[in-house]
Amino acid sequence: MGVKSGSRPRSDVLHGELDDAIFAASFGKLIRDEGPDIYRKPDRFFQNTHPTAALSRLCRDVFDRHASPTEAGAVLRLSTGFGGGKTHALMTLWHLAQNIGDPTMGIDLLAPAGRPKSVRVVGIDAEGAGYPIFARHGDQEARSLAAELAFQFGGASALNAFGPANSAAASPDAATVEAMLPNEPILILLDELVLYMAKLTTQEVGNLVGFLRTLMTAIATRKQAVLVITDPKDQPADSENAAKLEHLARVIEQQTGRQATVIEPIGDETAQVIIRRLFDSVDPAAAAKTSADYHALYQRVAEEHSDLIPEEALTPKYAARIRTCYPLHPRLLKTAEERLRVLPDYNLSRGTLRLFARVIRSIWDDPGRDPEIITAGEIDWSSQPIQADLLERLDREKFRAAVAADVLGHAGELDNAEWGSHRRVASALLLESLPLEGNSGLGPADLTLAVLRTDEAGIEPAEALDRLSGSCWHLYPMSGSANAWQFRYEPNILKQIEERMGQVARADALDRLKTDVQKSFQGAFARLLPWPPNAKAVPERAELQLALCESEETAKSVVSYSDDTPGAQNVRTYRNAIVAIAPDVAGLEKAIQRIQRLKAAEDIEAETPATEAGKLARELLKKQKPELIKAARLEAARAFNRLAIADGSILTIDERFIAPPDTSPLQLPSGQDAVRAFLDDRKLIYGAQDSLHQDYFIERVFSGAVPVGNSPDARTTASLQKRFLGAQGLKLVGDPSVIRASILRAVTEGKLVVHQEDGSAFDNEGAVYTSNNVRQRDKGRKLTTLPMDEATLVAEAGSAIAAGWLKTSESGFGEPKSDYQLPMPPPPPKGSGPATTTDIVVAGQFADKRRLLSLRISCLSAADAQKALGAAAPLGASTTIIEAELAGELKDGGKLSFSVADAKVSAAIKPLTMAQTLGNALAPGSSIRVTVVLGFGPEGKSDLGALLRTLAMQFPEGATMEARFAPLSDVAAGSSALAGG
Repeated sequence: MGVKSGSRPRSDVLHGELDDAIFAASFGKLIRDEGPDIYRKPDRFFQNTHPTAALSRLCRDVFDRHASPTEAGAVLRLSTGFGGGKTHALMTLWHLAQNIGDPTMGIDLLAPAGRPKSVRVVGIDAEGAGYPIFARHGDQEARSLAAELAFQFGGASALNAFGPANSAAASPDAATVEAMLPNEPILILLDELVLYMAKLTTQEVGNLVGFLRTLMTAIATRKQAVLVITDPKDQPADSENAAKLEHLARVIEQQTGRQATVIEPIGDETAQVIIRRLFDSVDPAAAAKTSADYHALYQRVAEEHSDLIPEEALTPKYAARIRTCYPLHPRLLKTAEERLRVLPDYNLSRGTLRLFARVIRSIWDDPGRDPEIITAGEIDWSSQPIQADLLERLDREKFRAAVAADVLGHAGELDNAEWGSHRRVASALLLESLPLEGNSGLGPADLTLAVLRTDEAGIEPAEALDRLSGSCWHLYPMSGSANAWQFRYEPNILKQIEERMGQVARADALDRLKTDVQKSFQGAFARLLPWPPNAKAVPERAELQLALCESEETAKSVVSYSDDTPGAQNVRTYRNAIVAIAPDVAGLEKAIQRIQRLKAAEDIEAETPATEAGKLARELLKKQKPELIKAARLEAARAFNRLAIADGSILTIDERFIAPPDTSPLQLPSGQDAVRAFLDDRKLIYGAQDSLHQDYFIERVFSGAVPVGNSPDARTTASLQKRFLGAQGLKLVGDPSVIRASILRAVTEGKLVVHQEDGSAFDNEGAVYTSNNVRQRDKGRKLTTLPMDEATLVAEAGSAIAAGWLKTSESGFGEPKSDYQLPMPPPPPKGSGPATTTDIVVAGQFADKRRLLSLRISCLSAADAQKALGAAAPLGASTTIIEAELAGELKDGGKLSFSVADAKVSAAIKPLTMAQTLGNALAPGSSIRVTVVLGFGPEGKSDLGALLRTLAMQFPEGATMEARFAPLSDVAAGSSALAGG
């Protein structure tokens, strides 16, 4: 239930002029029969007066004395702070005395039965008194308080009788004072005497104090007489002559202390007084429900986040306080009573009423707003009347910059122009900050209490404060507090950064952005090609490539063409093995601006002296710089979200892949991880277990592949791979396993036959091979591996060439020997072709008879790779390159993804040193692979068996290797055949 259903404001609050006259209760105007009807007319006045227990007791104390002819007189001192109800109490006594005979007036304060028949009431507004003439009455002048009282009771004749005593420099004697008081029930209301005394000389103050003592004695010794004096116990902090006023107030307190009874008219019922003044009605059921709902809310939040709710808010007493203050939140009243009262120009009574009335009107005028309870978060700082009340009246106009830039600007942007948690937090913070004192602000717990709603989880205000601290230009941490904040006039470091970022050249920021993005796109998923100027700069490769481009135009050209030179365009061959990433135009500009902010902060940090004067700036930079880094990384990742594929499509990578929910900007997936996840999700790339249906493979791949020159029905596996990577209608290929799997599937289904370099042929029934010049079938032998090369052939089952591959001796392979024919020369021995091994011992054996073509040694660290490189030096490789892939969590937070390929050992980046440095920064459990690739030329190098066996003894722990060897030479092959014969 909202406040609009649970309460009804008074008509003057919703529709009247909310000026001082409405809320500035003036006793002086009342006794002159002036001012607004709400104070001047007794029926209206009593309708708006809450009968506090203290005020009701005051009325009974006064008028019971008047009703009893035996009751002694009394002196009462209303001792209150500003806004404590003293003026309203005097007006109450005035109206009751003036209308004591009307039993319908003030019945909430004074029962009709037992009232006096009449009361002679005299009211003195000492604040409005003049000096040296206290008051004028026609052509007569009262020059002192005593003379004014004489005129009020006895008219012109009584004033004339004063003679020379009609002066502030004189003081009438006791007999004169006794004589001027009429013999009937009398009530003297004396307001703001201290302010009048401030105008007098020291002697005149003494005379006035002497008269006051005499008057109090006369009242106390009479029947049916009451003197009420107001005594403000707190004066505004910077009033003129503050010390003098304080002294005079103490004088009054001392002089009346022995004879006066001290009364505070409002007591602890301030909330009820305010609610009665502003609302026609409040639904008790709505107040009770809201109290229960908020009590349950605070209990729940405290259980989940004990530091976000003050202890006092968890008590039944605070729940009762919510019910009493409804529809206003107690925290809002506390801010007005305790925080704003220290402002020199803030009148606690009229200022609070006027502020609350404006807030109430703004809510009722807005059909889109109906909060459960009115908090400081509901203050509409865009309202000019509210700005006039809180900024102009209180001499805080310099806060207009914070209102415009932060409360309405940054908070509004974070809330997407809604009245959300950011605006409520900023509104409450600004109200709390108005006194401009060191403790004028709020921390997360007080903010949560001040603005939290029952439909929220509990952490919204604290989270909003955290985000505001990273965007507002006038928000500062409070001194001595770890997490409390306040608004100030002067712009903070964020504003300075905003102004400074204009000096950072866009080109410099773009270069920094490209460097950061390139680092983020390192990975093992695809070979990275950063910032190609055109398609010609991207080579054709039978492996997945990812081009990082500066524009969508370049990205589309790169994936479509291998050469986009106008008039000489060539369509890209490996269209299914390339993707390109480009930035969204708007996102790119945002990312550049984030980099400009970060660079501006770095420049300011470099220029800020390490002195006490620069301490605050350094502290703010220390807090803000990590946030700027996070924002820059996040915006950079978001910017490069446009993916080009070979069919001409430009796709947008979803945010969930770039910045998964609950992921810190410092731990975002690498660019390649995001691309891979997106491609997998959209099913745009083949997975590790995928294969094409055999018929579709023959139609789309086999039929379109280039035939073997002298065998038109056959295709090499290399040509099938090339066709697979270039055929339209296929997905991207991240791993050649899908090509092998598709061929093997077609073989298994009886659609294709494979012929290997050693003469073996495979179909769905097994293998056919030659042994001792006998061509035979092995049904238990299956094709499990398939190199993509020019020596391995594939043909459709049923073709003439496939039939030839599958012939056995029994089916007519070869002619039977006659007794007179010489024997056929033996076929090459099995295993005489090119060889590859991953066993270092076997490699030593191969190297005794074969030429070593290449050796790859993969290690688990750069240090091991360096050792392997040294141990392999005696082999005398003609080329040495380094490959490295590192990925994982950094020890001090964040993620690393780094790869390098085809790099010389002596390259400028020092690949082994770089890999060592990065590896040391990775947390345990990260992935590290550093590979030394040794090449021995196209012909290879022989007689390396002994050296490889020596290398085996120095092999780093955990290292793996792969050695490639040339076919056996004729001599070696012959020797091998004889040895086997």
